[in-house]
Amino acid sequence: MRRSGRLALCFAAMAGSAAVGCSKPAEQSATATDATGAQTAAPTEPATTGDTGSKSDSVASAPARTHARDELWTDDKGQKWFGNVPLDAFFDSPYEVATDVTPVGGAKPETMVASNDSPGETTDAPKEPGKEAATPSETEKTPDPAPEKTTTETAASDGDSWDALISSAALDEEVKSIRTFLQENVSSVGNFNSSMMMIPPKAATLAALAEVARQQKEAVSWKDDAAYVRNLAKKMNETPLQRGAKDQKRLQELFEAMSDTLNRSKPAGLEEPPETDSFAEVADMRLLMKRMEDCEKIMKTEVASEAALGSKKDLILHEAALLGTLTKVVTLPGFGYEDDAEFKGYAAEIVTASQSLKAAADGGDFSGFEAAMSTVAQACQKCHSKYKND
Repeated sequence: MRRSGRLALCFAAMAGSAAVGCSKPAEQSATATDATGAQTAAPTEPATTGDTGSKSDSVASAPARTHARDELWTDDKGQKWFGNVPLDAFFDSPYEVATDVTPVGGAKPETMVASNDSPGETTDAPKEPGKEAATPSETEKTPDPAPEKTTTETAASDGDSWDALISSAALDEEVKSIRTFLQENVSSVGNFNSSMMMIPPKAATLAALAEVARQQKEAVSWKDDAAYVRNLAKKMNETPLQRGAKDQKRLQELFEAMSDTLNRSKPAGLEEPPETDSFAEVADMRLLMKRMEDCEKIMKTEVASEAALGSKKDLILHEAALLGTLTKVVTLPGFGYEDDAEFKGYAAEIVTASQSLKAAADGGDFSGFEAAMSTVAQACQKCHSKYKND
Protein backbone atom coordinates (compact mmCIF):
# COMPACT_ATOMS: atom_id res chain seq x y z
CA MET A 1 0.00 0.00 0.00
CA ARG A 2 1.38 3.44 -0.90
CA ARG A 3 2.33 5.70 1.96
CA SER A 4 -0.33 8.26 1.02
CA GLY A 5 -3.09 5.61 1.20
CA ARG A 6 -1.92 4.28 4.50
CA LEU A 7 -1.66 7.78 5.83
CA ALA A 8 -5.25 8.55 4.88
CA LEU A 9 -6.53 5.35 6.54
CA CYS A 10 -4.39 6.09 9.57
CA PHE A 11 -5.82 9.54 10.07
CA ALA A 12 -9.36 8.34 9.39
CA ALA A 13 -9.01 5.66 12.06
CA MET A 14 -7.58 8.12 14.55
CA ALA A 15 -10.41 10.52 13.86
CA GLY A 16 -12.88 7.73 14.56
CA SER A 17 -11.06 6.72 17.71
CA ALA A 18 -11.11 10.26 19.02
CA ALA A 19 -14.85 10.47 18.56
CA VAL A 20 -15.78 7.24 20.34
CA GLY A 21 -16.22 8.83 23.73
CA CYS A 22 -19.12 10.98 22.56
CA SER A 23 -20.86 8.73 20.03
CA LYS A 24 -22.96 5.60 20.08
CA PRO A 25 -21.36 2.17 19.62
CA ALA A 26 -20.58 1.23 16.04
CA GLU A 27 -22.82 -1.90 16.25
CA GLN A 28 -25.89 0.35 15.93
CA SER A 29 -24.97 0.94 12.29
CA ALA A 30 -24.35 -1.58 9.51
CA THR A 31 -22.13 0.82 7.61
CA ALA A 32 -18.52 2.01 8.07
CA THR A 33 -16.87 5.27 7.10
CA ASP A 34 -13.97 4.99 4.65
CA ALA A 35 -10.95 7.35 4.45
CA THR A 36 -12.84 9.92 2.37
CA GLY A 37 -15.86 10.11 4.62
CA ALA A 38 -18.15 8.10 2.29
CA GLN A 39 -20.50 5.47 3.75
CA THR A 40 -19.57 1.90 2.77
CA ALA A 41 -20.84 -1.54 3.74
CA ALA A 42 -19.37 -3.03 6.89
CA PRO A 43 -16.87 -5.85 6.34
CA THR A 44 -18.41 -9.28 5.68
CA GLU A 45 -17.46 -12.63 7.26
CA PRO A 46 -14.10 -13.90 5.98
CA ALA A 47 -14.28 -16.23 2.97
CA THR A 48 -13.48 -19.92 3.47
CA THR A 49 -12.04 -20.53 0.03
CA GLY A 50 -9.29 -18.91 -2.09
CA ASP A 51 -5.98 -17.51 -1.00
CA THR A 52 -6.49 -17.13 2.70
CA GLY A 53 -3.01 -15.64 3.14
CA SER A 54 -3.76 -12.53 1.08
CA LYS A 55 -3.89 -9.29 3.01
CA SER A 56 -6.50 -7.92 0.60
CA ASP A 57 -8.74 -10.95 1.35
CA SER A 58 -8.47 -10.22 5.05
CA VAL A 59 -9.48 -6.59 4.47
CA ALA A 60 -12.40 -7.61 2.33
CA SER A 61 -13.55 -10.43 4.60
CA ALA A 62 -13.81 -8.93 8.09
CA PRO A 63 -16.41 -10.73 10.23
CA ALA A 64 -20.02 -9.71 9.99
CA ARG A 65 -20.08 -8.92 13.69
CA THR A 66 -19.34 -5.25 14.19
CA HIS A 67 -16.81 -4.06 16.73
CA ALA A 68 -16.42 -0.83 18.62
CA ARG A 69 -14.51 1.79 16.66
CA ASP A 70 -11.66 1.81 19.20
CA GLU A 71 -11.64 -1.93 19.84
CA LEU A 72 -8.39 -3.81 19.22
CA TRP A 73 -9.12 -7.41 18.26
CA THR A 74 -7.78 -10.35 16.20
CA ASP A 75 -9.81 -12.39 13.72
CA ASP A 76 -9.57 -16.17 13.33
CA LYS A 77 -6.80 -15.81 10.72
CA GLY A 78 -4.58 -13.88 13.04
CA GLN A 79 -5.26 -10.51 11.36
CA LYS A 80 -5.27 -7.68 13.89
CA TRP A 81 -7.93 -5.01 13.67
CA PHE A 82 -8.62 -1.63 15.21
CA GLY A 83 -12.35 -1.31 15.07
CA ASN A 84 -13.20 -2.10 11.46
CA VAL A 85 -9.76 -1.06 10.13
CA PRO A 86 -6.87 -3.56 9.68
CA LEU A 87 -4.12 -2.67 12.14
CA ASP A 88 -1.41 -2.86 9.47
CA ALA A 89 -2.98 0.21 7.85
CA PHE A 90 -1.43 2.24 10.65
CA PHE A 91 2.16 3.58 10.67
CA ASP A 92 4.18 2.88 13.78
CA SER A 93 4.68 6.63 14.32
CA PRO A 94 1.89 8.32 12.36
CA TYR A 95 2.61 11.90 13.43
CA GLU A 96 6.27 11.54 12.55
CA VAL A 97 5.32 10.15 9.16
CA ALA A 98 2.76 12.92 8.65
CA THR A 99 5.43 15.58 8.96
CA ASP A 100 7.93 13.78 6.69
CA VAL A 101 8.02 15.68 3.38
CA THR A 102 10.76 13.60 1.77
CA PRO A 103 9.93 13.09 -1.96
CA VAL A 104 8.58 9.62 -2.80
CA GLY A 105 9.03 8.04 -6.22
CA GLY A 106 10.77 11.08 -7.73
CA ALA A 107 8.00 13.53 -6.79
CA LYS A 108 8.89 17.11 -5.96
CA PRO A 109 9.11 17.88 -2.23
CA GLU A 110 5.98 19.48 -0.81
CA THR A 111 5.76 22.06 1.93
CA MET A 112 2.22 20.97 2.85
CA VAL A 113 0.96 17.82 4.61
CA ALA A 114 -2.43 16.22 4.97
CA SER A 115 -4.68 17.78 7.59
CA ASN A 116 -6.51 15.80 10.26
CA ASP A 117 -9.47 18.10 9.87
CA SER A 118 -10.42 17.28 6.33
CA PRO A 119 -8.93 14.49 4.18
CA GLY A 120 -7.52 15.80 0.93
CA GLU A 121 -6.92 19.32 2.23
CA THR A 122 -3.46 20.57 3.12
CA THR A 123 -2.02 22.81 5.80
CA ASP A 124 1.41 24.15 6.63
CA ALA A 125 3.75 21.52 8.05
CA PRO A 126 3.61 21.66 11.86
CA LYS A 127 6.38 23.50 13.66
CA GLU A 128 7.96 22.38 16.89
CA PRO A 129 6.66 24.66 19.66
CA GLY A 130 8.89 27.64 20.34
CA LYS A 131 10.92 27.19 17.15
CA GLU A 132 10.79 29.07 13.90
CA ALA A 133 11.39 27.39 10.59
CA ALA A 134 15.09 26.82 10.12
CA THR A 135 16.84 29.13 7.67
CA PRO A 136 20.44 28.92 6.48
CA SER A 137 22.84 31.11 8.43
CA GLU A 138 24.82 33.76 6.58
CA THR A 139 27.88 31.53 6.60
CA GLU A 140 25.91 28.51 5.35
CA LYS A 141 24.25 30.25 2.43
CA THR A 142 25.70 29.38 -0.92
CA PRO A 143 27.17 32.59 -2.39
CA ASP A 144 26.03 33.70 -5.79
CA PRO A 145 28.56 32.74 -8.43
CA ALA A 146 30.82 35.60 -9.45
CA PRO A 147 29.85 37.00 -12.86
CA GLU A 148 32.18 36.00 -15.63
CA LYS A 149 34.32 38.73 -17.07
CA THR A 150 33.58 39.86 -20.54
CA THR A 151 36.39 39.78 -23.09
CA THR A 152 36.84 43.55 -22.79
CA GLU A 153 36.92 43.44 -18.98
CA THR A 154 39.42 40.61 -18.97
CA ALA A 155 41.75 42.50 -21.33
CA ALA A 156 41.43 45.67 -19.28
CA SER A 157 42.20 43.93 -15.98
CA ASP A 158 44.74 41.33 -17.10
CA GLY A 159 46.12 41.89 -20.60
CA ASP A 160 46.82 45.62 -20.64
CA SER A 161 48.23 46.38 -17.20
CA TRP A 162 51.40 48.44 -17.40
CA ASP A 163 53.51 45.45 -16.35
CA ALA A 164 51.89 43.24 -19.02
CA LEU A 165 52.36 45.84 -21.76
CA ILE A 166 55.95 46.82 -21.08
CA SER A 167 58.61 45.48 -18.76
CA SER A 168 60.61 47.82 -16.56
CA ALA A 169 63.70 46.83 -18.58
CA ALA A 170 62.06 47.84 -21.87
CA LEU A 171 60.79 51.07 -20.34
CA ASP A 172 64.23 51.89 -18.96
CA GLU A 173 65.79 51.11 -22.32
CA GLU A 174 63.52 53.64 -24.08
CA VAL A 175 64.25 56.27 -21.43
CA LYS A 176 68.01 55.75 -21.92
CA SER A 177 67.59 56.10 -25.68
CA ILE A 178 65.74 59.41 -25.25
CA ARG A 179 68.34 60.58 -22.74
CA THR A 180 71.16 59.85 -25.24
CA PHE A 181 69.30 61.70 -27.99
CA LEU A 182 68.72 64.79 -25.84
CA GLN A 183 72.29 64.83 -24.59
CA GLU A 184 73.55 65.01 -28.17
CA ASN A 185 71.02 67.52 -29.42
CA VAL A 186 70.69 70.12 -26.68
CA SER A 187 74.40 70.44 -25.96
CA SER A 188 74.95 73.12 -28.65
CA VAL A 189 72.90 75.64 -30.57
CA GLY A 190 73.75 74.03 -33.90
CA ASN A 191 72.65 70.57 -32.86
CA PHE A 192 69.53 72.00 -31.24
CA ASN A 193 68.54 73.91 -34.36
CA SER A 194 68.96 70.90 -36.63
CA SER A 195 66.98 68.51 -34.44
CA MET A 196 64.46 70.91 -32.90
CA MET A 197 61.39 69.22 -34.51
CA MET A 198 62.35 65.80 -33.14
CA ILE A 199 62.70 66.91 -29.54
CA PRO A 200 59.01 67.42 -28.54
CA PRO A 201 57.87 63.80 -29.28
CA LYS A 202 60.90 62.51 -27.37
CA ALA A 203 60.16 64.71 -24.35
CA ALA A 204 56.43 63.79 -24.37
CA THR A 205 57.26 60.07 -24.53
CA LEU A 206 59.71 60.47 -21.66
CA ALA A 207 57.09 62.24 -19.51
CA ALA A 208 54.48 59.51 -20.20
CA LEU A 209 56.92 56.69 -19.48
CA ALA A 210 58.01 58.33 -16.23
CA GLU A 211 54.39 58.25 -15.09
CA VAL A 212 54.05 54.62 -16.19
CA ALA A 213 57.16 53.84 -14.13
CA ARG A 214 55.50 55.38 -11.09
CA GLN A 215 52.48 53.08 -11.52
CA GLN A 216 54.26 49.85 -12.45
CA LYS A 217 54.67 47.11 -9.88
CA GLU A 218 58.01 46.18 -11.40
CA ALA A 219 60.37 48.99 -10.47
CA VAL A 220 63.08 50.80 -12.39
CA SER A 221 66.06 52.01 -10.40
CA TRP A 222 64.86 55.62 -10.47
CA LYS A 223 61.19 54.92 -9.59
CA ASP A 224 61.34 56.95 -6.37
CA ASP A 225 62.27 60.04 -8.41
CA ALA A 226 60.02 59.28 -11.40
CA ALA A 227 57.71 62.21 -10.62
CA TYR A 228 60.67 64.62 -10.91
CA VAL A 229 61.67 63.10 -14.26
CA ARG A 230 58.09 63.39 -15.46
CA ASN A 231 57.90 67.06 -14.44
CA LEU A 232 61.21 68.01 -16.06
CA ALA A 233 60.19 66.34 -19.34
CA LYS A 234 56.85 68.15 -19.18
CA LYS A 235 58.63 71.51 -18.83
CA MET A 236 60.57 70.87 -22.05
CA ASN A 237 57.28 71.16 -23.99
CA GLU A 238 55.71 73.98 -21.97
CA THR A 239 56.18 76.41 -24.85
CA PRO A 240 56.75 75.89 -28.59
CA LEU A 241 60.45 75.66 -29.33
CA GLN A 242 62.20 78.42 -31.17
CA ARG A 243 65.54 78.16 -32.96
CA GLY A 244 68.45 79.85 -31.19
CA ALA A 245 70.36 79.93 -27.94
CA LYS A 246 67.46 80.87 -25.66
CA ASP A 247 65.50 77.62 -25.95
CA GLN A 248 68.67 75.59 -26.39
CA LYS A 249 69.97 76.83 -23.01
CA ARG A 250 66.57 76.31 -21.31
CA LEU A 251 66.38 72.70 -22.54
CA GLN A 252 69.99 72.02 -21.65
CA GLU A 253 69.39 73.07 -18.03
CA LEU A 254 66.25 70.89 -17.81
CA PHE A 255 68.09 67.96 -19.35
CA GLU A 256 71.03 68.18 -16.94
CA ALA A 257 68.68 68.20 -13.92
CA MET A 258 66.81 65.24 -15.38
CA SER A 259 70.03 63.32 -16.12
CA ASP A 260 71.26 63.80 -12.56
CA THR A 261 67.88 62.64 -11.21
CA LEU A 262 67.98 59.49 -13.33
CA ASN A 263 71.45 58.87 -11.83
CA ARG A 264 69.86 59.14 -8.35
CA SER A 265 71.65 62.46 -7.75
CA LYS A 266 68.65 64.76 -7.74
CA PRO A 267 69.82 68.40 -7.60
CA ALA A 268 69.17 70.29 -4.38
CA GLY A 269 66.31 72.76 -4.57
CA LEU A 270 64.64 71.02 -7.53
CA GLU A 271 61.02 72.09 -7.85
CA GLU A 272 58.60 69.64 -6.27
CA PRO A 273 56.43 67.98 -8.94
CA PRO A 274 52.62 68.18 -8.73
CA GLU A 275 51.18 64.98 -7.25
CA THR A 276 47.98 65.15 -9.28
CA ASP A 277 49.36 65.56 -12.81
CA SER A 278 47.63 63.19 -15.20
CA PHE A 279 49.10 61.71 -18.36
CA ALA A 280 47.21 64.31 -20.40
CA GLU A 281 48.77 67.13 -18.36
CA VAL A 282 52.35 66.00 -18.91
CA ALA A 283 52.25 64.74 -22.52
CA ASP A 284 50.46 66.04 -25.60
CA MET A 285 48.46 63.36 -27.42
CA ARG A 286 49.62 64.49 -30.84
CA LEU A 287 53.26 64.08 -29.81
CA LEU A 288 52.65 60.62 -28.32
CA MET A 289 50.95 59.49 -31.51
CA LYS A 290 54.00 60.58 -33.49
CA ARG A 291 56.04 58.06 -31.53
CA MET A 292 53.32 55.44 -32.03
CA GLU A 293 53.48 55.96 -35.80
CA ASP A 294 57.24 55.54 -35.63
CA CYS A 295 56.76 52.20 -33.83
CA GLU A 296 54.64 50.90 -36.69
CA LYS A 297 57.00 52.20 -39.41
CA ILE A 298 60.10 50.74 -37.77
CA MET A 299 58.56 47.26 -37.43
CA LYS A 300 57.18 47.33 -40.96
CA THR A 301 60.49 48.49 -42.46
CA GLU A 302 62.84 46.30 -40.47
CA VAL A 303 60.95 43.00 -40.73
CA ALA A 304 59.96 41.89 -44.23
CA SER A 305 60.85 38.18 -43.97
CA GLU A 306 60.97 35.29 -41.54
CA ALA A 307 64.76 35.60 -41.33
CA ALA A 308 64.47 39.29 -40.46
CA LEU A 309 61.95 38.47 -37.73
CA GLY A 310 64.54 36.23 -36.11
CA SER A 311 67.38 38.70 -36.35
CA LYS A 312 65.26 41.69 -35.27
CA LYS A 313 63.44 39.94 -32.43
CA ASP A 314 64.61 42.36 -29.73
CA LEU A 315 63.67 45.36 -31.86
CA ILE A 316 60.13 44.03 -32.41
CA LEU A 317 59.69 43.23 -28.73
CA HIS A 318 60.71 46.78 -27.81
CA GLU A 319 58.67 48.66 -30.43
CA ALA A 320 55.57 46.50 -29.93
CA ALA A 321 55.72 47.05 -26.16
CA LEU A 322 56.05 50.80 -26.63
CA LEU A 323 53.20 50.86 -29.17
CA GLY A 324 50.81 49.06 -26.82
CA THR A 325 51.80 51.21 -23.83
CA LEU A 326 51.37 54.59 -25.54
CA THR A 327 48.11 53.42 -27.15
CA LYS A 328 46.70 52.71 -23.73
CA VAL A 329 47.94 56.08 -22.44
CA VAL A 330 45.93 58.08 -25.00
CA THR A 331 42.67 56.36 -23.98
CA LEU A 332 42.96 57.57 -20.38
CA PRO A 333 41.00 60.50 -18.89
CA GLY A 334 42.11 63.97 -19.93
CA PHE A 335 42.80 63.33 -23.61
CA GLY A 336 39.09 63.60 -24.43
CA TYR A 337 38.32 60.08 -25.65
CA GLU A 338 37.83 58.16 -22.42
CA ASP A 339 34.06 57.95 -23.06
CA ASP A 340 34.28 57.38 -26.82
CA ALA A 341 33.54 53.67 -27.34
CA GLU A 342 34.55 53.72 -31.01
CA PHE A 343 37.93 55.34 -30.36
CA LYS A 344 38.62 52.98 -27.46
CA GLY A 345 37.61 50.07 -29.66
CA TYR A 346 40.29 50.93 -32.23
CA ALA A 347 42.80 51.42 -29.41
CA ALA A 348 41.93 48.03 -27.92
CA GLU A 349 42.61 46.37 -31.28
CA ILE A 350 46.07 47.96 -31.39
CA VAL A 351 46.85 47.00 -27.78
CA THR A 352 45.85 43.39 -28.47
CA ALA A 353 47.83 43.37 -31.72
CA SER A 354 50.91 44.69 -29.90
CA GLN A 355 50.76 41.67 -27.61
CA SER A 356 50.41 39.41 -30.66
CA LEU A 357 53.47 41.04 -32.20
CA LYS A 358 55.54 40.21 -29.11
CA ALA A 359 54.27 36.63 -29.14
CA ALA A 360 55.12 36.29 -32.83
CA ALA A 361 58.62 37.63 -32.26
CA ASP A 362 59.18 35.25 -29.35
CA GLY A 363 57.93 32.28 -31.36
CA GLY A 364 59.46 33.17 -34.72
CA ASP A 365 55.95 33.19 -36.20
CA PHE A 366 56.22 35.37 -39.31
CA SER A 367 52.64 34.77 -40.47
CA GLY A 368 51.41 35.78 -37.01
CA PHE A 369 53.61 38.86 -37.17
CA GLU A 370 52.14 39.85 -40.54
CA ALA A 371 48.56 39.32 -39.31
CA ALA A 372 49.16 41.48 -36.24
CA MET A 373 50.80 44.22 -38.30
CA SER A 374 47.79 44.19 -40.63
CA THR A 375 45.49 44.65 -37.64
CA VAL A 376 47.54 47.61 -36.44
CA ALA A 377 47.51 49.24 -39.90
CA GLN A 378 43.76 48.80 -40.36
CA ALA A 379 42.88 50.06 -36.87
CA CYS A 380 45.11 53.11 -37.31
CA GLN A 381 43.62 53.86 -40.73
CA LYS A 382 40.04 53.64 -39.50
CA CYS A 383 40.81 55.74 -36.45
CA HIS A 384 42.64 58.43 -38.42
CA SER A 385 39.91 58.66 -41.05
CA LYS A 386 37.44 59.66 -38.34
CA TYR A 387 39.50 61.47 -35.70
CA LYS A 388 42.65 62.89 -37.25
CA ASN A 389 40.99 66.12 -38.34
CA ASP A 390 38.85 66.54 -35.21
